[in-house]
Amino acid sequence: MSNAMQLRELRTFELVAQEGNMTKAAALMSKSVMAVSKQISNLEHSVGQALFIRTRRELKLTEYGREFLKRCTALNNQHRELQQWVQSTEYEVSGEIRILTQANEVITETFTPWIGEFLKKYPLLNVVLDVKESLVDIAHDEYDIYWGVGSYLGDRFNGLKQRSLYNERYGIFASPEYLKRKGTPKVPDDLETHDVVGYLYNQPSNVLVLQSQTGEVIHKILNSRVKAVAGMVECAQSGLGLINALPKAKQIEEAVEDGSLVPVMEGYWWDRAEAFIYYHQTVTVEPKVCAFIDFYLDKRPHWA
Repeated sequence: MSNAMQLRELRTFELVAQEGNMTKAAALMSKSVMAVSKQISNLEHSVGQALFIRTRRELKLTEYGREFLKRCTALNNQHRELQQWVQSTEYEVSGEIRILTQANEVITETFTPWIGEFLKKYPLLNVVLDVKESLVDIAHDEYDIYWGVGSYLGDRFNGLKQRSLYNERYGIFASPEYLKRKGTPKVPDDLETHDVVGYLYNQPSNVLVLQSQTGEVIHKILNSRVKAVAGMVECAQSGLGLINALPKAKQIEEAVEDGSLVPVMEGYWWDRAEAFIYYHQTVTVEPKVCAFIDFYLDKRPHWA
């Protein structure tokens, strides 16, 4: 055997063997007899055996050719079944889709209110929602979708694709007890003696993000006694420091309403905090991934 067998040659061989005639086979394939004859010759050269006995009146399979035909037909049938399966599932939303976030609030406020509607729309799909409070590593964390605020995940893993979820105002909040003890900052320079509840995977983790009066983003590096990826609101309510948070988040709205948190320096809030949905780079995005992204982005106006 010298060259790899080609699938088109196997198909041609099967048809010629069934018809017992190259002319008929060529007509059925809309090819010239010469082209069919060349494919058969190439195949015989590849396997290193004669497949047909050629005479002026007939074309008969050799003993090797008869055995080769059995295996060739089985392989061609498998390929035809594979094609049919691919065509039937080309746009089918099925299987299991795994979504990872780094905050439980994303699941409770963004996903679960509509998960029943989503599963009703896609009855062949199962969903796994997970929260990981440590650093995400896509080489070991096998998920289809990663959901997070900021671009750090995309910066770390260039192979991920991303879609912008939203641009929101990013506020600053603290407890009344903390402000009574530390004083209420009015301008960025007042922050030098203040603490921040740090987000562990910010760079650096003890940064408070603001925006100047001219629109420039300001990163103030403050003392941080606590760094976390969850429970930051509770830490701020306990008087452990200032936090950055989305004012429209349900937990923040409730905290402001009950007085356990107070908005601070509203004239310096960052206007364009961006969140992203990340997914793997593939030639064609999987139907289940497309379905999930489209469905939940459509729900964006209803998120907390």
